[in-house]
Amino acid sequence: MIFLLRSGRSFLLIISILLLTSSFPQDSFANKVLSDTFVSIVKSTKTSIVNIHTTKILKDNTQHRGFRIKEQGSGVVYNGQGFVVTNKHVVKDAGEIIIRLHNGSEYKAEVIGTDERSGIVVLKIDAENLTPAKFGNSDSLELGEIVLAIGNPIGLGQIVTSGIISAKGTSNLRITGFEDFVQTDATINQNSYGGPLVNMNGEVVGISTLPLEQTAGYFGISLAIPINVVNKAAEDLIKHGRITRGWLGVTAQPVTRELQKALGLKNNLGALVSGTEPGSSAANAGVKSGDVIIRYNGKKINNLLHLRSLVKGTEINKEVEITVLRDGRELILNTDILEAKKSETKSKNDLFRNLGLVVQNLTSKLSLKLGYEDEKGAIITNVQKGSPASKAGLIKGDLIVEIQHKPVASSDELYQAILRIQNEEDILMFIKRSGKASKFIVLKQKKDV
Repeated sequence: MIFLLRSGRSFLLIISILLLTSSFPQDSFANKVLSDTFVSIVKSTKTSIVNIHTTKILKDNTQHRGFRIKEQGSGVVYNGQGFVVTNKHVVKDAGEIIIRLHNGSEYKAEVIGTDERSGIVVLKIDAENLTPAKFGNSDSLELGEIVLAIGNPIGLGQIVTSGIISAKGTSNLRITGFEDFVQTDATINQNSYGGPLVNMNGEVVGISTLPLEQTAGYFGISLAIPINVVNKAAEDLIKHGRITRGWLGVTAQPVTRELQKALGLKNNLGALVSGTEPGSSAANAGVKSGDVIIRYNGKKINNLLHLRSLVKGTEINKEVEITVLRDGRELILNTDILEAKKSETKSKNDLFRNLGLVVQNLTSKLSLKLGYEDEKGAIITNVQKGSPASKAGLIKGDLIVEIQHKPVASSDELYQAILRIQNEEDILMFIKRSGKASKFIVLKQKKDV
């Protein structure tokens, strides 16, 4: 039996001859070399993995107002200038952020910036002689490839688990608007989120992330943000103080089974172009209405959300290759990706009208009438038939209490919350319905790619 494992810059050839002699235990040599490889990787990466502990002060809870909560997670040294990357949930609402290095020294950290879409946060500490992690190429990950998930909780030192890459391009999870996760079966401890996923070369290929619907524990699926996405976000935040988004300039729709049959396609993968904007990257490439985009820079497109994630994560002015199906033939088109334009801010009335909603603040009278005592939010007083709100299943009397897992206490807060994600992603609402169970609703916005 022959195993090929990548370790350092070379390949280790592990040959285990089985059943040839009873005096040599089966697989013992292979297991020993694999174990030694794991140990070597953990030792070589320990100096670049940090513990992050935060202090949060409760303000909204009347009973425990002013109460301090201490939480922790992990992070990765990004470069020698003191920059560290982690997940935004690790430092969310933190009043104080302390980074503890492998040698026990501690530093106060400041938040340089956050990529709300992918959930990556860049922190900065005033420390010298830091050892940055070695970063790999997440695009080259293969299904079945062995990876280690490493964290650094206080009091436990490093926590290491192993697994394989079980899926790439995992989407439709409605976590942060990001739709291109790496999935692994490696068990990830709660305090290890924000830490690295490491390949057998000792290279970081992802930053582990906590799905928002999962608050603790392990359910057989662990997710990581691909390191290529992390690098793009970190470089943007460090150099520009903001995130740049790529823009293709097409209006597109999913390829449904009905469209697949009508267009004579072999499968329902890709994104069907319904229009292009003049002067856009797509128009410059020659993309036309009716084209089905099936590959983007060599990556097969699973669906429209996948295409959007790839385009938005592309470096501005980078030349990309787009493969489309047109009249049964594959065409390869090339273009430079432009930066997404800032959308014009709509008035509150226009924004709600486009969504098909009429909302108002929840008054004391309405709360008593509808059974929403001691609640806060925006109450829906009308839903236009056939509108996005109607298609999402919203009805008159629903109380909107959260947008993108963040509380909203009034119609103004609802407006501001939607403005922040306008044309970026679908709107995830948490609503309460009088006399019925609360639930999440996904309100789809019309978006360009």
